[in-house]
Amino acid sequence: MQKIMSLCFCVASLAAVAGVGWLVYPHAARSAQEVSYASTPLGAEMFDDVELGEFGSVSVLDMMLHYVESPPLETDRGKTKVRFQGC
Repeated sequence: MQKIMSLCFCVASLAAVAGVGWLVYPHAARSAQEVSYASTPLGAEMFDDVELGEFGSVSVLDMMLHYVESPPLETDRGKTKVRFQGC
């Protein structure tokens, strides 16, 4: 009896999850137009300027050029130092 009740609970749970997924999917799915828009890359000049507080607004193209000309420096913060000690 316990085994049958457990099996019925599992089947009912799977059916409930499948039903909720079937009902919610149309509302969560993207349209074909949204998918094509998201998969098409835009040039840097197509984006709006970014507001950087006291620096003012800067275009995305200027930020990309600055990053290419002066990339961030590598630091040793992420690396753990190995210490060799005696017994």
